Amino acid sequence: MRQPVSTTRATLFAVTAAVLWLGTAPGLAAPSPAAPAATPASAATPAPAATPTPASSPRLSVTADELHADAPARVVTAAGRVRITDGTTTATAARATLYHREGRGVLTGQAKVVTPQGVLEGAEITVHYTTSAITRIVARGKASLDVENSLVSAAQVTIVPETDTVTAQGEVTFFTPPDLIATGVRLVYRRTRGEAVLDGRARVQSRDGFIQCERIEASGRWERVKATGGVHAVLRDIEVRSLAAEVFMGERKAVFGGEVKLTQAGRLLVTEKLTAWYAAGRFVAEGQTRARIETAP
Repeated sequence: MRQPVSTTRATLFAVTAAVLWLGTAPGLAAPSPAAPAATPASAATPAPAATPTPASSPRLSVTADELHADAPARVVTAAGRVRITDGTTTATAARATLYHREGRGVLTGQAKVVTPQGVLEGAEITVHYTTSAITRIVARGKASLDVENSLVSAAQVTIVPETDTVTAQGEVTFFTPPDLIATGVRLVYRRTRGEAVLDGRARVQSRDGFIQCERIEASGRWERVKATGGVHAVLRDIEVRSLAAEVFMGERKAVFGGEVKLTQAGRLLVTEKLTAWYAAGRFVAEGQTRARIETAP
């Protein structure tokens, strides 16, 4: 039977400790029996604050306007200004269902999670948790992550706070000011390292043009981009096809390798390796090279 915990602003601390009838979380010892409920008179007198000790650990806190518990199923439903936090990561929504046996909560209605990796939003957000921490967050349905003035959007975005890893899949777009747009099928991003890997019809576009291939590895916050697998690039007035490429965005320089074919204003250059300073219109070819100039009839 579902029982309301409170019809006013309710607080559920460390889920397992406050809602004792739900039992313990996976891998945890059973909690001590709850103290008797305070009388109205004693409840009016604030209890002395607990003195923190070095051995104390953070606890998960869940608050909402209403909390209801299904004891046999060990499920808690929350409605109205739902807030789940471990002190570092905070999730908010209009509604949430906590499946305590699995350590999983599903949030809907303006669902949002503020993490060190950025602000994550989606039509539905699932948080995986222990009694002390939120360990994994998955946003689905027009999911987006606002991270350090950049924006990641996809069908699904997942964050693992402990490893500082963000993965996105399904029509992924990564926008970085002022004008860099990266797209693909799947993204793995590590914020603190400034590293990203984009797979599946990967493409990076800026004011200078674009480069597309099967896989892109970016470092230095997209300052250096490695492209592999059927590379096709259009940079300023040149078009290049090759097996691999490395682009240095700040220098506006690209190095192409493997069956390189450069086309520019009626000229075709085939070589083994090509370095192009595309903003300056300067090129250096290495290895066996042949050139052809096509003239208008």
